[in-house]
Amino acid sequence: MNIKTTLLSSAVLLALAGCGSSSDDNSSPTEPQKSTFSLGVSDAPVNGLKAVNVVFNAITLKAQGGEEFSFETRSENDNTMAQMVNLLDYTGSDIFALLDDQAVPAGEYSWLRADVINGDSNNLTLTSHVVYEDDSIAPLIVKRKGNDGVGEIQLDGFTLNQTANEFVLEFDLKKSLVDPQNSNEIFLKPRGVRLENLAQSQNISGTISDSLYANCETDNVDLAPEIGDFGHAVYLYAADVAEPTDIYQINQQTATDSPLATANVVLDESDNQYKFEVAFIAPGDYQLAYTCAAHIDDAEIQDVEFNLQQIKTISVADGADLSVNFTVSP
Repeated sequence: MNIKTTLLSSAVLLALAGCGSSSDDNSSPTEPQKSTFSLGVSDAPVNGLKAVNVVFNAITLKAQGGEEFSFETRSENDNTMAQMVNLLDYTGSDIFALLDDQAVPAGEYSWLRADVINGDSNNLTLTSHVVYEDDSIAPLIVKRKGNDGVGEIQLDGFTLNQTANEFVLEFDLKKSLVDPQNSNEIFLKPRGVRLENLAQSQNISGTISDSLYANCETDNVDLAPEIGDFGHAVYLYAADVAEPTDIYQINQQTATDSPLATANVVLDESDNQYKFEVAFIAPGDYQLAYTCAAHIDDAEIQDVEFNLQQIKTISVADGADLSVNFTVSP
């Protein structure tokens, strides 16, 4: 898959020198050496939308020692304006560079927070919003305490290593976008956002055979949508999940049997194959499942009719991307 924007600096420097020493007992320890932090954004898309425009205003890191480092995110075309990113332009392993080479010390951090300019119906072109396939527009809102037009996406617990690191905010839109029935706004919830160190993650890609793709729709004809197409997707689960389920989480704050990540299955017209890519996955053992019922999967409602057509046990190795192909079982 082609990278649509220059990926973050190829050598993201994150190093922390040890305290200086000297034969002179009265000498003072040296200050920690500064290194750099770079951050990109990417997404796993959702059906039914042409654009998911998120306006990032600032990124803040909080070290475990209490010090905070904040960086404004500004448009390359106008550095007075916050950076708007259409997440649907950067799917799979494609990344938009949000911050590049910002000076920070390495070490343990308590959290990273992304400040988002919430959608404003009076000014949608400069605030966060979604565009439907019929070109209608709705404000996109990230909730937080207070009502000043700024939302917060906060992710806890990460390390800036002394070696080179590149980080990405991965938005799994199937899990994070919510369309309330009593509102004209769309909510973006942090539960579907991951912070990943690119040096410690791999990509899973593969194909769905034509016969399996067709069989899935035949087997699930009772779930056929009245408008639109079946939702063909792959779901990634932890290896120890006994009964993989839909994306609904009973307790939004804790892990359940719901997927860790999702990805749409799309037709690659260059070779006429159905393909998928699940990006930025840490090495380890997982279950990868294929379904064509993603169109009924709602993050706010447990879908009892949701089912998985085929499940595979996989292992992601450190330093190696993984290829997985789903075919009709013999």
